[in-house]
Amino acid sequence: MQREKLLKLLFALIKNSKRSDRDLAKTLGFSQPIVTRLRRTLEKEAIEQYTLIPNLPYLGFDTIALTFSRTKEPVHPLLDKGKKWAATQPNVVFVSTVKG
Repeated sequence: MQREKLLKLLFALIKNSKRSDRDLAKTLGFSQPIVTRLRRTLEKEAIEQYTLIPNLPYLGFDTIALTFSRTKEPVHPLLDKGKKWAATQPNVVFVSTVKG
């Protein structure tokens, strides 16, 4: 039962991590103290970080390009090469690696 509640809360936070514990409690059918306790547990054990998603058109950006690759080789040499290339490009705003 505890695991099911943790997963429900995790999925709700993935959809919108800015929601208040009170709002999440109403949506999930839990009490607010339970949501607060479960959120603390998730933040300590399962959530590595929260991510910001900017409104790119508002900031004046017309295009977003996502490039994904999968390699069998270690990515560190490729990552360094890619970061050096991106640093020379005036239109590149953000470069990152991802997991999963």
